[in-house]
Amino acid sequence: MHIVMSKSHLLKYLLISPNLPVGGFCYSEGMESFLHNKNLTDSNSVKNLIITELEIGQIRLDARLLLEFFDIFNEIKESKNLKGNLQKLMSLDKWILSSKDSLEMREQQIQMGKSLFDLTKEFGFEYLYGNNKKSSWSLAWSWACYCFEISKLEMVENFFYSWSANQLSAALRIIPIGSTKAQLIQRDLLTIISKVSKEIMDKEINDIYFGNVGLAMAQQNHNDLYTKLFRN
Repeated sequence: MHIVMSKSHLLKYLLISPNLPVGGFCYSEGMESFLHNKNLTDSNSVKNLIITELEIGQIRLDARLLLEFFDIFNEIKESKNLKGNLQKLMSLDKWILSSKDSLEMREQQIQMGKSLFDLTKEFGFEYLYGNNKKSSWSLAWSWACYCFEISKLEMVENFFYSWSANQLSAALRIIPIGSTKAQLIQRDLLTIISKVSKEIMDKEINDIYFGNVGLAMAQQNHNDLYTKLFRN
């Protein structure tokens, strides 16, 4: 059987692959701190941590910004108020970075964002809208999806899927849950990811709430761990 996939489908699968060369595997985003405090002990605690972030965490705001960026790219393409849209783009990008609760999280965003911009450039899409040396992961992800002609709903769903896959990858290296358990968690997350993605699509940016204080504190405490497997 010969299966033909469109270019956008191939690039979509590249984006959600854990092997996407942007350095996401280097970070646990607070999971290592949770382990240190004995709050992660098995597959259920890992699954609950990921679900909590999807339902009330800052990842929701990151995902909503994807849509804002995507719409701005469209407006710029249509030559509508170029200067104003560029200012809005940069303002939102700075806002999402400043909303991170720790310097380490901001540096992670910037590093992964730059790596994705560089990767997108390798596919022939030069970023045309200003300096991207200190841009957010959300901006880079939205730009890649815009260039690869991925729909907005798929963009949000893939963003959540990719993030949860990286979290499970981190869990596999610090908690003895096994690859099969991780795959089962990822399967169980699909329904939640679909539900949360549709919620994000239907909300205005000012209606997005988040309040996962526990994860924010774990991210801040990661730098002070005596031993660390993951980057700050």
